[in-house]
Amino acid sequence: MSESQRATESSPLLSPDTPDVKETGTPNTEQIKLFSCVSVALSMMTGVGIFIFPNLVLQDVESGGASLLIWTTAGIIALLAGLCYSELSTALPGSGGELVYIQKVYGRAAANLFLLTSAFVKYPAITIIMTRTSFTYLLKCFTDFSLESSPYEFLLSLAGIFIVVTTCLMACCSTRLCTVAINALNFCKLFGILLILSFALYVGITAPDKAEIAGRFSLKNTTTHVPTLLISLFGAIASYEGWNSLNLVAGEVHNPQHTMPLAITIATCSAIVFYLSCNIAYLVVLPLNVMKSSTAVALDLGRIALGQCGTILLSICVVASCLATVLGLVLCNSRLLQRAARDGQIPEVFKLTLNRTATPILSVILHGLICSVFAMITSLEALTTIVIIVSWLFYSLCFTAQLVLRYRDKVKPSFRVAVLIPVLLIMFSVILMISPALTNVGKYRSSFFVTVILLAILTPISVLSTLPSLHRPDSPLVLTSNKLTRYVESSGSFS
Repeated sequence: MSESQRATESSPLLSPDTPDVKETGTPNTEQIKLFSCVSVALSMMTGVGIFIFPNLVLQDVESGGASLLIWTTAGIIALLAGLCYSELSTALPGSGGELVYIQKVYGRAAANLFLLTSAFVKYPAITIIMTRTSFTYLLKCFTDFSLESSPYEFLLSLAGIFIVVTTCLMACCSTRLCTVAINALNFCKLFGILLILSFALYVGITAPDKAEIAGRFSLKNTTTHVPTLLISLFGAIASYEGWNSLNLVAGEVHNPQHTMPLAITIATCSAIVFYLSCNIAYLVVLPLNVMKSSTAVALDLGRIALGQCGTILLSICVVASCLATVLGLVLCNSRLLQRAARDGQIPEVFKLTLNRTATPILSVILHGLICSVFAMITSLEALTTIVIIVSWLFYSLCFTAQLVLRYRDKVKPSFRVAVLIPVLLIMFSVILMISPALTNVGKYRSSFFVTVILLAILTPISVLSTLPSLHRPDSPLVLTSNKLTRYVESSGSFS
């Protein structure tokens, strides 16, 4: 779930004035080689999810051994999906990722829906997951406040809005300030991970009852309820989010037919080792019942291993990591909203930038408002469900596009995977998306229907935004939008 690097990895998306997809590569800019590709993909996949989701996965599957299998399965799924995207990157050379593939195969309306869903649903939901986590770790570091109480839910929403407003103000002041802060804060993530592994090694060596620790890794008491097992994949799959990051810059990758699949294989296998190592560390230090009931699993590990000092150290690391992601999302999503304004999907005024800082300040403000609405959702499970559904909806469209390009359009990519892989991934995507509706847990079911409603609202907007009649110079919407834009520009501060 590490989205902070997306802001610093600028992705050259489609030109807003060009309705067709660019299908030619950019050989003069091919400069990203294997090591850099592995670094980018691995840094995107090894985000702050390891501080957020291990206890949720264990709660669902009920056993330590099964939780490790879930994390391994999610990594294999990410690997197969990344290989499919590697084929897409050679079938449609160039940068842009999903936006390019969806527009080429399904048309402008589907690409608009992807853009709007990412900007108005996915990234704001991830932002609130981060703010929720950072506040929870801060609160649990110094108090034993009940996380089930109504005051906590109110404070959670209030803290989310405060963090969003603060980061948006930073983005308005200086983009460079944000990128410097992101780079600095990301070091805390690495330090936190090293602390977790070090604490586990210390406890594992000094523990008097090693047989009890070994028993935590058994498959005993594993749930056999299929919808629950599918739900348990949500947190793990969300943590591996980033396996598709290389496709955003595929047009700049050296020898992509060789580099892309090799890089995603190395990065994903490394990420699997990383997540398994951290989960093993949690299981070594924390008894199963403590880990299941934990709302701040890294903090509890620090408390058991090193007392209050470990608690404070790991809390600082987690909060810093979450804030880095929030800052990255402000930069990333404000540019997506700016792009949507240029495409005519939202009022044109949101494409304007502040002359002094060259920042799309109005898009930053819009991002903050959207996130403030999502801050009213206090359930981590509900937010994760929303992210998973909207993400895998478009991933499944891309897997289908892969088959369409291969068999309908007769495109012959230089790298191909077995046809069974995208077929299985499409089936898996559908099952994964509908699994919240099949469970008996209310927060999953309600978040499923909330996501459906959001998609039902955004879909007609995406379709209508492609109608030529709405973009005529004499259209009331265009006249109103232009008037508002000219009024803001007349201040002399925006262009």
